[in-house]
Amino acid sequence: MGNLIEATRQLDLKIKIILRGVDRENTSQVKKRALEQIRLACNEVKLDVRDYEYAETLAEQKKWARIGRHNLKALEQNILLLDDVFGPADVAELSAVIEQVRLALR
Repeated sequence: MGNLIEATRQLDLKIKIILRGVDRENTSQVKKRALEQIRLACNEVKLDVRDYEYAETLAEQKKWARIGRHNLKALEQNILLLDDVFGPADVAELSAVIEQVRLALR
């Protein structure tokens, strides 16, 4: 149980560390929107994984897995939009963790 929650926390932490270096004042509206979507998706994914882990029924687990996979997809898409913020190595590392979490949500 804890490994999935911990992987999600580490993903959130890595993303927030990278985002700290972004100068929001000199960022376009499109990129500001992507930044907000990333922050929102990170929070949603953490909550979805928590709810998935603590679900009492298989139906609840399936529901949170579906929602979590959707939010992971949104997170990954927004990371790819910010290619000037997330370098190739960051994208590779974050995509690997996102895929790991996605596969664990069954």
